[in-house]
Amino acid sequence: MLWRWFAVVIVILAVAGMWHVTIPDRPVAVIVDAETLGCATPYPIGPLQTTPTATVPDDFVPVAAVTCDPYISDNVAADRTVSFYAHRWEGDFSRAVKMLNRSSAHKTWFPGSCGDNYSLAVLDQFWLVDDRGRATRPGHPSDSCGLPKPGGLAAIKELTPVGSTEHRIALSDDQIYELSHCRPAYRPATTGTAALTSLSAGSVFCRFSATEFVGTSSTTETFDGLPPAPDCAALATEVASTIYVDRPTNEERLLTVELDGCRRVIADGYAPMQASDELLASFR
Repeated sequence: MLWRWFAVVIVILAVAGMWHVTIPDRPVAVIVDAETLGCATPYPIGPLQTTPTATVPDDFVPVAAVTCDPYISDNVAADRTVSFYAHRWEGDFSRAVKMLNRSSAHKTWFPGSCGDNYSLAVLDQFWLVDDRGRATRPGHPSDSCGLPKPGGLAAIKELTPVGSTEHRIALSDDQIYELSHCRPAYRPATTGTAALTSLSAGSVFCRFSATEFVGTSSTTETFDGLPPAPDCAALATEVASTIYVDRPTNEERLLTVELDGCRRVIADGYAPMQASDELLASFR
């Protein structure tokens, strides 16, 4: 009987040993001159960045970290640029390094339980800096689904923020359209006589002052239920426009909100509607 128990113990120890030996290896991050590192252009203007997996070198003692915003600003400025920031953090990095250097988990035997990876947020790029002007760009350990465990990054962002640097990116008109779904080139609205019964439009609008593009802004107000606009001859000098899809024709058309003048909402080809006070206030 004892030999059976002994055999079971041997098997358990062997499996445990193999489990430990097969823990996924993580490379060690290289050390470079801190001046050689910088933030990549964030998504969606730049490509999605791969998530590094390297550990912090044993002989590297960080005194600061730089993190980069993973996304660009929501709105485009009048000069057709968007922004993002690099942030510097200082303090005691012992906890952050410990979490960054954790071992990755074994791959799960049940990958179907991992869910949809596309729902994950994009993580900040970051690197560590020591007191000798050197830097290293480590990464994250992975969980059993192969996804990054960002506890080390969270620990960095709990340290003391000591400054931020703005970076601006110039966009083409096509990039503004892809980002905001509005055209930064002014085009006057085209009115019609038919009443619009339903309207679904995006939340980001291109703004114009005297036909000149002055940036984008967003609104969460809806356009359904607006009353017909009365006759009005006042000219609008401040407008906001975006693209909507006309449901009967499935065509892209222009939607214009007059921010002064008659203060109408004009969906191309349809009778003007009167903008609500709430809608106009959302653009201020």
